[in-house]
Amino acid sequence: MALPHPVYRTLVRLYPGEFRREYTADLVQQFDDLIADHGIRAAWGRTALDLAVTIPRYRLEKIMNEHQSATTITVVFGLIAAAGVASVLTGFYPGASLLLVALVLAVAQRSTIARALRAPDADRRRRRLLTAAVLAVVFVASFVAYLIVIGDAWTTRETVIAIVGNGAMIGAIGFLAAGLLTPKTPKPPQHNPAI
Repeated sequence: MALPHPVYRTLVRLYPGEFRREYTADLVQQFDDLIADHGIRAAWGRTALDLAVTIPRYRLEKIMNEHQSATTITVVFGLIAAAGVASVLTGFYPGASLLLVALVLAVAQRSTIARALRAPDADRRRRRLLTAAVLAVVFVASFVAYLIVIGDAWTTRETVIAIVGNGAMIGAIGFLAAGLLTPKTPKPPQHNPAI
């Protein structure tokens, strides 16, 4: 037997999984009641507006929790700072204003970034330190490649290597600082039974 309202059920799948698992049956029942009370056109009119407003809202709530927000801000800050450094290294000095933008962003969002850094999570600490190590290896590799290929003229190849290397260097420093500032999760006490 086919389930009622297949189009509406398909649209409900656009909600985040947790919300969908908890409320799909209620949403379909409410849609069915709207059709019974007001007719199909009025039900779709109200429902379409509701879906257009609530699906993006619930999707954003799902991805923009405090940890995700801090991570996004940190990544944006790092990319802007790397772009500023790369612009100065390539001789485009007005791009240095990106460093000022990165500094303003870091100062304006310092409490959000600090809260995310201070949350005790041993797994997060380990991931940050591992990311710092990987970025440090990328930096060293790009620096060695830069030394090998540098010639008399500055070409696109040198620019790309410099951008990758500087971005990796800034990222390695940032992730190292974040990893070191992330507190370790305290180990639970072990109970030794008395013999």
